[in-house]
Amino acid sequence: MTKPNASAVNVKIYDREYALRTSGDTERLLVLCDYLNRTMRDVAESSGSLDTLKVAILTALSVTDELFRLREEFQNMDEVVSRRSMECVSILDRFLQ
Repeated sequence: MTKPNASAVNVKIYDREYALRTSGDTERLLVLCDYLNRTMRDVAESSGSLDTLKVAILTALSVTDELFRLREEFQNMDEVVSRRSMECVSILDRFLQ
């Protein structure tokens, strides 16, 4: 079922056209599709494969790996910020006493 405020968007990914609908930001969807298209082309070039399914699976693995690495980086940065914040609070507490 399509949402009432959905916009239709035609995109081309890896030489196939898709008619998509989004209730979100159309420009963002276009950027995402462009990223997917470029990534699929890069994967196809580096793997030497023209099989669309294989390229799609390898691209999905590549993007998933990127997502997991970024999540780990975010988690590490979040831990550093929390630790530094606690250090700052401790310093302020000592200063104010």
